[in-house]
Amino acid sequence: MTSVSPEIRCEISQAGEYQKYEYLVYDIYGIGVIGYGVVYQNRDSAEIKVINVDRYHRGEGIGSSMLERIVEDHSEKNIQVKTFDSLIPWYQKFGFKVINSEPLLLMRASSII
Repeated sequence: MTSVSPEIRCEISQAGEYQKYEYLVYDIYGIGVIGYGVVYQNRDSAEIKVINVDRYHRGEGIGSSMLERIVEDHSEKNIQVKTFDSLIPWYQKFGFKVINSEPLLLMRASSII
């Protein structure tokens, strides 16, 4: 396990009416992707589509670092995510709240007052 914060690269592209943000964390050699996240953002909100960490690198804080970056990058928007029951406590640590149980939907409110 490592305690070093990973470098997170973000690539932004247009996907129809949305901006697509791809978050990538590479291995120590800069070759293999060990963390991947996708967020779609429109005028009003952002939706986390996926956050995934290579199984051999889980528990190193990579997913948490990616979610912190996502929250920072999209802090002016409401951020939504559809997820599994088992991940609710993890998202709640980052300020997300359950807003719907079928399908399971969590949201983090915009930081704009």
